Amino acid sequence: MMDLILWRHAEAIEARDGEDDLQRALTPRGEKQAARMAAWLDRQLPEGLRVLASPARRTEQTARA
Repeated sequence: MMDLILWRHAEAIEARDGEDDLQRALTPRGEKQAARMAAWLDRQLPEGLRVLASPARRTEQTARA
């Protein structure tokens, strides 16, 4: 059996005109959200899990937490 958890990135800065969407970073609030969720996930998930994330900066920041 396999469990699948889908988690969208934490809060990110708003896109500006002409800015590459993949470069948008987390806001300070988003960094806190990611840290809180990571702490919860750490208690829930089994050893040896795999994390797959998009190459978007905000998603990588969220996954690193």
